[in-house]
Amino acid sequence: MGIIPLFLAVVLGTTGSALCSKGFQSDESDESVESAESVDADAEILRAAGVSDASTRFTQDRLEAFVLADLTGSSRRVFEPDGPGLVVVTFVSTTCPIANASVPEIRRLDVAVKDVGGRFFVIHPVLGTTAESASAHAKERGLKMPILLDPDQRLVRAFKGTVVPEVFILTRERDVWTIRYRGPLDNLYADIGRRRRNATKAYARDVISQIVSGRPVAVARRPAVGCLIEKNRKEAP
Repeated sequence: MGIIPLFLAVVLGTTGSALCSKGFQSDESDESVESAESVDADAEILRAAGVSDASTRFTQDRLEAFVLADLTGSSRRVFEPDGPGLVVVTFVSTTCPIANASVPEIRRLDVAVKDVGGRFFVIHPVLGTTAESASAHAKERGLKMPILLDPDQRLVRAFKGTVVPEVFILTRERDVWTIRYRGPLDNLYADIGRRRRNATKAYARDVISQIVSGRPVAVARRPAVGCLIEKNRKEAP
C-alpha cells in the first residue's frame, strides 16, 4: 500500500486506498535520503553561488544523480546537464481520485511545456507501484509523456513532496536549479470534497507563460490538495 488508506472508506463507507489532504505537511520522522555530508556540500556550493534559500535551489550535480526507470525499464536522467533549462515534474498515483481527475490538465500541461522546449515528466512515488500498473494506468488515461517510477522515493523526498498530484516547475541558471512553482496544477479542487465542475485557473500553465515571457512568477507556492504519500521508512541508498 503506497497511499494511506482512508479516503474511499470515508466517501463510500468501504475500505479504500487514499487519505486526501493538503500538502506541505512536515514529517519529522522522515529519514534523510542523502548523507549529511552530501547535503552539506551541496549547501556550501549554493552559498558560494550567492544562493540564500537552499530549500528551493539545487545544484546540477545533485539533481543529475536522479536517474529513474521508465515503464520499459530503461534508465532516464530527469535533469540532463546539457538538456533544456526548464523541467516540469508531476507526481501522480494510479489510485488517487484527485490525481486521476487532474489527468486532462496533466495532458494540457505536457503540451504547454513541450511547446516552449521544456521537458515534462509524470512520476510515480507511491510505494508498490509497478511498471505494469503504471503502464495500464497510462494507457487507460491517455498519458503519452515520459512516465517514470520513483520506488525509493528519492526525488519526491528531495523536493519534500507530500501529496499526489503535485507539480514542480524548475528552471536552471548556470549550474543551479530553482523550483519556480510547486503546488496544484489548477483550481479544480478548492479543498477536500470541494470540487468545481470545471477548473477556472490553470496555475501551472500560467507559471510556464510567466517564465517564458520573462515576468516574475506571481505565486510560487500553493498548497496541493490530494492523497498523502505514504513514506518509505527505509533510507534510500
